[in-house]
Amino acid sequence: MIRQRKIVVAKCAAVLSVVPALIYAYSGGPPARHTGAPGDTVCTECHVGAANPSGGKVEIAFPGGMTYMPGAKQRLTVTVTDSPARTVNGFQVSARLASNERNAQAGTFTPLDATTQAICEDDSAKPSTGCRATAPLEFIEHTPSGNRTNTWTFEWTPPATDAGNVRFYVAGNSANGNGQNSGDRIFTANYTLTPAGSAAPRPAIRAAQPVLQAFSGTPGLSSGTWLEIYGTNLSPATREWGGNDFSGNRAPTQLDGVGVNVNGKPAFVRYISPTQINVQAPDDEAVGPVRIEVAGPNGTSDAVSMQKSKVSPAVLTTPLFNVGGRQYAAALHPDFQTFVGSPNLIAGVAFRPARPGDTIILFAVGCGATNPATPAGQFFNEARPLALPYQVTFGSAVAQVQGFLAAGAVGLCQFNVTVPNVAAGDSRIDVAIDGVATGQTLYTTVQP
Repeated sequence: MIRQRKIVVAKCAAVLSVVPALIYAYSGGPPARHTGAPGDTVCTECHVGAANPSGGKVEIAFPGGMTYMPGAKQRLTVTVTDSPARTVNGFQVSARLASNERNAQAGTFTPLDATTQAICEDDSAKPSTGCRATAPLEFIEHTPSGNRTNTWTFEWTPPATDAGNVRFYVAGNSANGNGQNSGDRIFTANYTLTPAGSAAPRPAIRAAQPVLQAFSGTPGLSSGTWLEIYGTNLSPATREWGGNDFSGNRAPTQLDGVGVNVNGKPAFVRYISPTQINVQAPDDEAVGPVRIEVAGPNGTSDAVSMQKSKVSPAVLTTPLFNVGGRQYAAALHPDFQTFVGSPNLIAGVAFRPARPGDTIILFAVGCGATNPATPAGQFFNEARPLALPYQVTFGSAVAQVQGFLAAGAVGLCQFNVTVPNVAAGDSRIDVAIDGVATGQTLYTTVQP
């Protein structure tokens, strides 16, 4: 899915490959504007792959916390961690005024040693007098002699007067050093600093459609499903969970001090940002209205109410698969590379229709209990069958299907579906669990 609706489980990487978040870096430091900030470009010449894969992350350490004193230098440290650790790494950082993140520089960068360098947005080395007015953005990044470490320290001097919030963007690279454009891993994050002495605003969940269920984009809540919470000031940082955030097979309930409570119980946090948080709902036998709140370093939001049910099934799709006024399910063939659909349905994406008798794969959330039980926030190496009755239909035709919690995934259901003998063309497809249908209007394509 696109960035505004992040896919919440690693097993859906095939969908992320449709619109990969790609950034580009060099062993001697990348060109300017490759931090993931608004207006920064992305390209595929050097390091190819979806950003923020599991098992690693990039971070900036702010010694003064998430505030700045106008004109007072701060010594910042960037760290790239990955599992397994790699010997070739790199980074690039930009600081922007939150009032104009695309084009407004916030403060200045100063290298402290030969492992970092400051450049201007026209890719020239930053002169002592600062970047030109026609190319004012500054970036600090690794140098050729600085790519054999995973930690870099430099100075940032904030604006001389209170300039409002400042947003830092950082991209980090964990590279295999083979000189090829594959196998490297890119991580991104961003942080918001407020002027010292000004109270950071409390998180606020928005009033209209405050909490949506993943995949469906509509309100829906059940134990173990995935939720997207929208608002303002939800988090001072932007990042996804990484392997270091897990405790064994258990997912984190906080990232950078930001968490979500659902009916008073901590949810499992996959993604945080100032405007969106993605979480897996905790186990809770309650049904009916429950309260959801965001708690973080700047306080706790007012709670919003949401109806909780026993199950709330939703099948994986993406806005990219809305073609010709029809929303197609993100169904996959067993190769996990080819989507089910008419050839050339979307340029550059592999599609092939299903035939009666073929097995196709659907992913879903909100599927309820498994047997044996699978606690929310945990993954297991084996698939676990769904405990409640389920059904997949193509129009009025009932398909043969196996439903289970996918191995190695947190809260992701998988259905292996045998396509029934239905008429050629687009067929309406739906999943029901314990008699509850998704409510989505989805199609898939069947041809003899």
